[in-house]
Amino acid sequence: MTSWLLLSLAIITFFNRYAFFSTTVRYTPGPGVRKFLSYSSFAVLTAIWAPLVFNFSPTEGVGTAGLDYLLATLLAAVLTIARVRSILVVLLSTACFFSLRFWFF
Repeated sequence: MTSWLLLSLAIITFFNRYAFFSTTVRYTPGPGVRKFLSYSSFAVLTAIWAPLVFNFSPTEGVGTAGLDYLLATLLAAVLTIARVRSILVVLLSTACFFSLRFWFF
């Protein structure tokens, strides 16, 4: 069951991406879809950093990571809200995290 589910999700993902990058398929999304898709990189970035910072344990409840995680996350959140390019957000927040982690703490 799990193998079939993974295979079907892989096929769906492949054809969704193929539709956007293929020259044989003539599909251009409308302005509403383009605006909706413009938020996807920021949503994915938030989905990556949020679980790392706000840990949930069934015994301890919701907790937060260390100060280095929190400060780097705040920087990433501020840069994301300011609509800075995603690669720049990743590079700057990673640099902030590693400088705090290895030089100050």
